[in-house]
Amino acid sequence: MLQHLAYAFRRREIILRSDGKVRYFAISPWMSISGLSVAVLSLIWMAYSSFDYIKLSSQIASKNQAIWSAQNSYRQLLDQVAEYSRSIDGITKELNETQTQLLGHFYKENNSVKVANDDKATQQTKGPPIRKWEQDKIILGKQFEVIGQELRRMTGKNNALESHIGNLRGNLETIEAEKAEMVAERAAMGDQLWNLNNRLESARIKEEELGKNIRLQGVNLRNLMVEKGQLEGINNDLRSQVARLEASLEEEQLQHKTQLRIISKRALKNIHRLEKVLNRTGLDAEKLAPLPKNMIMGIGGPFIPYHPDMRDMNEREILESGLDVNLDRFEKLRDVVIKLPLASPIKRGYVSSHYGRRKDPFNGRWAMHRGVDFVAKYKSNVYATAPGKVIAVGRQGKYGRTIDIRHEFGLVTRYAHLHRYRVKVGQKVALGQVIGLLGNSGRSTGPHVHYEIRRHKKSMNPRKFLRAARNVQ
Repeated sequence: MLQHLAYAFRRREIILRSDGKVRYFAISPWMSISGLSVAVLSLIWMAYSSFDYIKLSSQIASKNQAIWSAQNSYRQLLDQVAEYSRSIDGITKELNETQTQLLGHFYKENNSVKVANDDKATQQTKGPPIRKWEQDKIILGKQFEVIGQELRRMTGKNNALESHIGNLRGNLETIEAEKAEMVAERAAMGDQLWNLNNRLESARIKEEELGKNIRLQGVNLRNLMVEKGQLEGINNDLRSQVARLEASLEEEQLQHKTQLRIISKRALKNIHRLEKVLNRTGLDAEKLAPLPKNMIMGIGGPFIPYHPDMRDMNEREILESGLDVNLDRFEKLRDVVIKLPLASPIKRGYVSSHYGRRKDPFNGRWAMHRGVDFVAKYKSNVYATAPGKVIAVGRQGKYGRTIDIRHEFGLVTRYAHLHRYRVKVGQKVALGQVIGLLGNSGRSTGPHVHYEIRRHKKSMNPRKFLRAARNVQ
């Protein structure tokens, strides 16, 4: 049995060919079962509505027949009552006429009796015979007896008629009540019939809508099958695009990681170069640009088991994190280096005397030279070797005309033996700004600028700063 049902509701395919293209629509078993169920339910609803309508129609017909029979009986009863009324009227008229005749006859007899009595009295006085009067009296008494019997008979008949009329009136009232009930029942049945007609019309409309929906579902099914074929093609295209995008993304991620490694190595190389620059100047790079506290030792977080899928993500995050640290370190070192006096105070010239032990040019004895002498054209420009603030301008003994500039990290640069000043005390200067003119003031053998670097009032070799500057390119 189940095999027969499975065969009856097996998957079916409809193949259409148009414009050189072949399309197919698959009708699944549940769609066939749904369509058959809808059709069976529609037929059951129509059969039930038709049976209910026929049943109510037969009931209404029988009620109409009963109402017609009652109306016919009522009309016959009315005719019978009218006939009884006419009979009663005739009997009443006859009784009235008989009563009038009897009364007239009675009056005549009474007058005759009076005349007879008068005659009797006269005859008594005169002495005529009485026998004839007695005979008339006997005859009159018999006539009165007959009239009384007739009156009693008519009275009984009249009472019987009145009783019958009362019964007829009671029956008439009963019929009137039944008629009212039938009219009310007929109205109720009319309302019920109207409701049934409305239900039947609603069922017909629903049946039409159901048919439209079934046809629409068929159209939608065909459209869905067409769209399904189109979507399958689109899905295949999307899968291909996703595969290409994944390959491209994987390649870009690989390139990104490669770039991260390159940039991180470059940043690390620059960090080493800047640290080397600072170390060559004699300054401690870790003090001037310290690393964040606990940057390496601070470790923690919840335990999450490792998964192979985390490899790429973990590697990328490590590279990005390392790059961020290196870039931050590089920026700090760069900010430090930019603020150091690494430039030369002149553009063109040469060094005539280095920092350290030398023979004094005036007395020829060994002395400590705490600066570097730069020889250049007389009155040529002298430049600030780093950004800072002018703290002293004026003559300072054997230094002659001197300018002192305070820089970051406790560094102070001095420019001595100048010819003229271009700045004043409190003025902020930038790297490479002209601060004065090269001269020969003070204890000097010729035009030059004596250049010193001090940190916390302790002299430092400017030559180290100048040599370190060669790596900052």
